[in-house]
Order: sequence, then structure tokens, then C-alpha cells
Amino acid sequence: MKQAGKRRVLLALAALLLVLVVAGVLGYQNRPTKILVATDIHYLSPSLNDHGACFEKTILNGDGKALAYIDELTDAFVEQVIREKPAALILSGDLTLNGEKQSHLDLAQKLRSITDCGIPVLVLPGNHDLNNGYAVRFTGKTYEPVENLKPAQFDEVYAEFGYNGASSRDEASRSYVFPLSDELRVLMVDVNTIGNEGVLKPETLDWVKTQLEEARQAGARVLAVSHQNLMAHSESISAGFVMGGAEELLALYEEYDVICNLSGHIHMQHTAKSESGFFEAATGSLAVSPNQYARLTLRPHRMDYQTVPVDVSGWAEKQESTDENLLDFSTYSADFFCQVNRSKVIGWLQKEENAEEMADFFARINLDYFQGRPDLYDREDPMFDVWQQSGAFYKDYVESMRREPAVNHNRATIEY
Repeated sequence: MKQAGKRRVLLALAALLLVLVVAGVLGYQNRPTKILVATDIHYLSPSLNDHGACFEKTILNGDGKALAYIDELTDAFVEQVIREKPAALILSGDLTLNGEKQSHLDLAQKLRSITDCGIPVLVLPGNHDLNNGYAVRFTGKTYEPVENLKPAQFDEVYAEFGYNGASSRDEASRSYVFPLSDELRVLMVDVNTIGNEGVLKPETLDWVKTQLEEARQAGARVLAVSHQNLMAHSESISAGFVMGGAEELLALYEEYDVICNLSGHIHMQHTAKSESGFFEAATGSLAVSPNQYARLTLRPHRMDYQTVPVDVSGWAEKQESTDENLLDFSTYSADFFCQVNRSKVIGWLQKEENAEEMADFFARINLDYFQGRPDLYDREDPMFDVWQQSGAFYKDYVESMRREPAVNHNRATIEY
């Protein structure tokens, strides 16, 4: 009886151990994978910027990027990524303001702080990053040309940020596949370095199909990334933003059950779905209010997409900064965006008796629009009609914002 009792106890313990081991394995397999995505940093090296009159005029004539603090913003972002400890950080192009070689070198040095912590960083060139004739140094009231980055140099500067770890590289572009695990591969598709910039080359399309077929045979899912968009995310902001050859690439992604496509380029936060339900997230520019990136949480058959603002103010406090703009950066960045947009339209409203009010209205709703929150403004606001009754240059754009569905584009769930 004693032997039988001991045997039963040992069998029970063995069964319990087996259950715990199996549960542990399954728990590991089902553990969510966190990936961070940022785009359009437009980093400018401090060595190329004296914050003088020429620089100030340039950013006031821009699209609201908070370039006066791009170095601090990037440092705060790097620290936040390290705290998040993602499986990878993806940067989908326009890494620099206008392809300045020094900006690329300085940014790469910052990114090494992330990879030194064991976090892979995967980069793509954007349309601003290579062979750019607008690479300059700002000096007082003027600027002077500086060396820009060439495609071959891109390979050298960013070799450790995706390319060295690639399982396959496209010979016709700087596209590559990065295996995050046996079950998940990241497909980085580049259309900005060789030949017709912004247009997918037939050779690259063939390479993509081969990679998707190989992933299918291996039982791996694919997450796709590009700088340009596969779909139009705005009635007024589409020409030059949707990739040439997008329809063919989208058809491949749908055929091979790609999880989604992650893009940028338009600087506004927006999500879209094709007629068949394929999802694309165009994450807003990190340099534009609310200065955010996206957090992807992947589980078996589900992905959650959510944007996260960079806590620049918290970073500034730790640095013991006394700069009020940094210490309340979200307010500064939003106000700067509105200031730029207000000045952009006021010149077209000189003949309108409600010019000041119209300009204020435009700046306010365009901020919501770019932040991916067209659900926040009132489509019954009479100022929409005031704009339509005017002869103002931007009235069609304002009307397109009124027609935009009232959706929060900062979060989404994709089943696959």
C-alpha cells in the first residue's frame, strides 16, 4: 500500500509538472509581440542649424514640424523607446530633413543607443533622404549647400539598422526582409533610391512576391512597411503620396494575407482599408504635433494599433531644462502648428471680411485633422459654409475635412 501510495504521488507530481511545462510553453508562444513604428522624423543635425533668421523663416513657411527642437525631441523619443523595450523599432523613411549626410550620421549615432540595448532598429529611406539637392546648413540670414547622402553611403551608415540582419535583400532597391521570429517577418519596401523615385519597380514587385511565397511556405506571417502610401488617405493629399504601382503591391498583400501595411509620408495620422478590408496605417510625422509614434501589439490572429505621444516635457524635466517650450512641449508644438497653418492661409483671405476668424478656424480644425482626430470638430460649424462661400484658395481642402468621416485614427484592431 505504501509503495502504491508513493507511486500515485509521483505520478500526480509528474502530471502537474507536465501541465506547468505545457502551460509555460503555450504562454510563451502566445505572449504579445510589441513593435514600435515612427516615421518622418526629419532630423536636422545641430551642427547645421544656428536657429537664425533663415532657419526661422524656413520653418514658418513649412508644414508645422517642430524643427526648432528636433534634436531634443529625438533624444526624448530614443529614451522612451528604450523604456518600452519593444521587439523592434521601425522607422519608415524621411529620417532627415533633406538628406544631409551629417544629419544621417548624427541620427545613426542616436539609434545605436537603442540597438545597444538589444532592440533591433529597422530603417527605410524616404523621398527626403537621398540625393537631395536641398541639403543645407542654416547660417544667419542665409544658407549654404552641404554634402547630401548617396545611396551607397546609406548602406554604410545604416548597415546595422535592419540590413545586416536581413534574410533577403532586393537588388533593384533598398528593400529587405527582416525575420523577427520564425512566425513573423517584416517586409521593408523601398521606392526612393534608384530610378523613378516613388514608383515600385517591376523587379522589386517580383522580389516581393517571392518573399511572400517563401513566408507562406514557412508558415510565417508578414508585416509590410513602406514610406509612401498604398491608399489615398485624403481627398486633397494623395497626388505624389500614393506609391506608383500601389495597386499591384496591394493585390499581392491581399493574396498572401499580409497583416497590414505601415507607411507615413503625408505627415498626418490616418488609417484606411481597401475594399477587401486590407488595413494601412499612415502614422503621423514624429516632428508634427502631437509628436507621436505607434505601438503595435501582435497576438495570434490579432493586431492592436495605438499611437503614443513622446513625453518631451518629462524628458526635459529630467534634463533640468529651463526652456518653457520644452517643459510644456505638447502645447508649444500644437501652437506652432496652428501658427504656421494660420499664416499659410491668411494671405489668401485678404478680400474676406471674416479673414481672421476664417484663419483661426482653419488652423484649429487642421490640427485635429492632422492629429488623426476628425471626430473632434463640428461639421455643423457655420464657418465651414463661410469658407465655401468665399473665393479662398484652400476652400476645397476645408470642404474635404468636412466630408472626412468622424473617426479616431489613433487606434485600430486588425483580425487576421
